[in-house]
Amino acid sequence: METQLQIDRLAMRGRPEGEPIIRQNWEDLLFLHWPIDPAELRPLIPPHLEIDTFDGKAWIGLTPFRLTGLRVSVLPQVPGLNVFEEMNVRTYVHHHGKPGIWFFSLDASKLVPALAARLFFALPYFPANIDFSNSGGRFSFLLNRTAGPNASFRADWRTGVRLRDPDVESLAFFLVERYCFFSVQETAVQMTRIYHHPWILDEAVVGSCESHMLQGLGLTEPTDPPIAHFSKFLDVEIWPPVTV
Repeated sequence: METQLQIDRLAMRGRPEGEPIIRQNWEDLLFLHWPIDPAELRPLIPPHLEIDTFDGKAWIGLTPFRLTGLRVSVLPQVPGLNVFEEMNVRTYVHHHGKPGIWFFSLDASKLVPALAARLFFALPYFPANIDFSNSGGRFSFLLNRTAGPNASFRADWRTGVRLRDPDVESLAFFLVERYCFFSVQETAVQMTRIYHHPWILDEAVVGSCESHMLQGLGLTEPTDPPIAHFSKFLDVEIWPPVTV
């Protein structure tokens, strides 16, 4: 029998009412995840939000990817601003039964869309120099933040076999199937809904990974091998934030 939390997770897959304001694509996205004690994260998460756990563990995620096709829904794409590289540092939370994402940082290789997202969605975007390459299914991602707390990251990986759709009670579903993110302005919690088809995941075989993305948060950088997944492409719609 499904638990209420599993029902809530599945319900978030539905397309929200109304019209999205932003459309974009996520390409060549790598999920890297490490378990972490929830007590280490609690001082970093607003008290309005509960830390989402799996088997008693919280999770830190790093997600390097390429963002393409960025546009306001009613407008055409703007050349030069519609494609850039990005990486997110995130964990998982829920608020009144709504499971979602809490972003610690988002680094982007284009300044203008990063500043726009920081202002409109109240997200901690930072500009960064990013070199992202793909050579015959072997990927390399190198990031150096150019403003804000010092941060850098490098990794290389290759794709593996196609994975079956994760079961709702699985760790993979918990980590990737997220359809909203939260932000907090003063005492107001805002939720931004996201819609896309369920993830199609491939195995990711990580050759090397060196992160300096967490030290500015006061967290220890991971040294153990991550749980890794890869997704080639998603068409994504984003709704305006609402206070919840």
